[in-house]
Parts: sequence; structure tokens; C-alpha cells
Amino acid sequence: MLHAISRAPLRVCPVAKNCLAEAYLNQLLRADPRVNVLNLKQYADCAPSRRSGVVFVIDQFGLDMPLYDCLKQLRGQCPEAKFLVLDHHKSRDEIVRILIMGAHGYVPHADATTMLVRAISCIVANQLWVPPEVLSDFLREVNCVLRRDAHARQTTTPRENEILELMRRRLSNREIAGLLDISVSTVKFHASNVLSKLHAKNRRELSEATRQNLWEMQSQ
Repeated sequence: MLHAISRAPLRVCPVAKNCLAEAYLNQLLRADPRVNVLNLKQYADCAPSRRSGVVFVIDQFGLDMPLYDCLKQLRGQCPEAKFLVLDHHKSRDEIVRILIMGAHGYVPHADATTMLVRAISCIVANQLWVPPEVLSDFLREVNCVLRRDAHARQTTTPRENEILELMRRRLSNREIAGLLDISVSTVKFHASNVLSKLHAKNRRELSEATRQNLWEMQSQ
């Protein structure tokens, strides 16, 4: 983990599936005197200038919408907001996907009582709260995007490049459709063209080829 912890007051807005889950989060958060808890209505009633600096704690378990939809909606209300995802144990790949969607950290439910406020403080200090090995994976994925191979640039259209970027980040067709505001069938059409042009049979093969190209470039 990164440990640049903020000692400033913390403004936090929990997002959970129901009032009981939200009450549990409130109990954990209010145990620390630095935390000022807002509910979604109080946040919506804030003037735009008062919304900055808020950390949304999103309990993904049982959430009634996909995580990327939730993040997109909240980010539309406050582009400067930060997001911490709380859920059951996730794999490294799943945590990387959470970061790619725009979250700033992840805490498993089992560690919430000891880590939740520390994670929020870290995020307020402009750090990511994830295990070091996940951060390394995430940075490699970012590097893949920044150093996309010239062949893809030459053979794919601008829209296919967008799809390719998101496929490499392991987003599903539905998640890509939501981020680009297009239909799932359109995503499937472009994804099929991308795989064909890059001579990949499936997304896993495309991802493996991307990683191999990245390691070759880094070793030169």
C-alpha cells in the first residue's frame, strides 16, 4: 500500500444497496472524529463548490447498477470526486479493472473495520489505495495504452482504436458500450474487426500479445 495519509478532515459519502448497508458504513466512518459523513441527498443539495474533496465509498456488493455506471453518474455530478470501492475479495485483475474505471482504491469487506478510514485518508492525499503488486499491474496497463504498437495505429479506425484500448484494459462489451455511449452490438462489431485486423483469435490472445510487445519494448 501507499501510505501518504491525510490528517485533514474527511468528507465522505457512502453509496450502498440499502439503508442497512449504508448504516453499517456510517457506523464505521463515524468512529473516526475526522470524518464528516454525507448521504447522497445531502451531497446533491451541496453547492457545486462544496462538492469537491468528497470521497465516495461505494459498497459494490448488491449494488443495483454496474460499477462503471455508478462511477460515471457520480463523476458527472462532480468531476473532482474520488472513489473507494468496498467489496468481497477480488483478484489482482479485478482490482486493476476497478482502477481503470476511475476508482482510486479498493478495500475488501474483511478489512473494512481496520482499513476503511486509512484508505480514505490516503486517497484524500492523492494516493491510490491498492496492494503494490496491483499498482504495478495497473501501471503496466497504462504503459500499454501509452505505447500502443504502430501496427494497430495503421490498420484500425479511430473508433476501433477506442475499442481496442478498452479491450486491452479488460472491460467487457457492456462496460465499453456504457463508457462510449454506443450499443453492445456496435461494440461487438468493432471488436470483431479489431481481432481480425490484429490476427488475434480472442481477447486473451490480444492481451497476451500486448504484454509481449510491451516487455520487448522495455527490454530494448
